[in-house]
Amino acid sequence: MRLRYRHRTTASLTLAAAVLTASLSGCTAPQSSQTGEPTPTETVTVTASPSPAALVIPDCEQLVPIESVRQVERWSEVILIQTMEGTALAGNLPGPLARDAASRAQQNRGCLLGVPQSDSAVGVYTLDIDVPTRDNLIDALRADGGFTESEIDGAPSFAIATDEGLGGTTVSYTFVGDAWLILRGSLIDPETAAHVAAPAVAELRAANPGLDER
Repeated sequence: MRLRYRHRTTASLTLAAAVLTASLSGCTAPQSSQTGEPTPTETVTVTASPSPAALVIPDCEQLVPIESVRQVERWSEVILIQTMEGTALAGNLPGPLARDAASRAQQNRGCLLGVPQSDSAVGVYTLDIDVPTRDNLIDALRADGGFTESEIDGAPSFAIATDEGLGGTTVSYTFVGDAWLILRGSLIDPETAAHVAAPAVAELRAANPGLDER
């Protein structure tokens, strides 16, 4: 009797274990109730470089003050004859690089000054050129033995006398930032060109803050 009871108990445990195993095998493991937060995507902000401000060229009356110009000897009767704009204004300049730079200028404004009832005149041209063009032109002018270099209020300036016209012509180039100031005519020599260019350089700087850093 005792052996028969032990056999029955063992069989019952085996059957219960089998039923439990079958029940567990049919169950799906519970899903985690926690939902992972999405990993934030890093946003890369690209800041575009600001475009350089366009050169502001004052009107001729402001750029070349007549009262200041008339202080130059032989210029006491000078008046503003004409204001002009266009890429051809500064054509036929001394030096091939100068002519090429003038033809590609972004802006070109000319102020024609002269003495009434005479052949005496001078053109004051302001051109907007890019920095590489300016630097190449300055290097070429320094390498050219025909130009005399000086400074006008810290701005590099170059002058040359030519045989153009009846009494000859003087041409001066002055650079301040991306502004290229050209004086050309029979009324000037390098000294008087510097006198006329000085107020024009000051007016360009006043109209374009930070011009020298361009």
